[in-house]
Amino acid sequence: MNNTLNKFNVIHGGIAAAYHDAALKMGLSNSEMDILYIICCEGNGINQSVIYKQTEITKSTINSALHKMQSKGLLELKSGEGRNVKVFLTSTGEELMSKTAKCIIDKESEIFDSWTKRECETFIALSQKYLDGLKKKVSEL
Repeated sequence: MNNTLNKFNVIHGGIAAAYHDAALKMGLSNSEMDILYIICCEGNGINQSVIYKQTEITKSTINSALHKMQSKGLLELKSGEGRNVKVFLTSTGEELMSKTAKCIIDKESEIFDSWTKRECETFIALSQKYLDGLKKKVSEL
């Protein structure tokens, strides 16, 4: 395997493991953390489809996590326009989000804030270039 690809795979796996460890330490599944994270970024009352699209997690996994969270009293699912379902955190869910996803977002922000503007721009540009190239190569399969 290409040495650069190997290094990238180790880093990519390490990042995924760090997020998994964070979710575990906070008593959440990965899906629950992802849902709280997206709501923290997008705001309460978002369409369920936003969660699917931004997490790239299957609809069935997100649906299961949402219903589990609903049964715990963390959120409510309400009909939106057309076939859309809107996700609203309860006060308990908002409190949990503040202690979990918001905490992760704050730590991520600290990392980016410690970088120069150029480092941030380079990181984002190269990450986007990699994603675009990977999508193109996958479409050619």
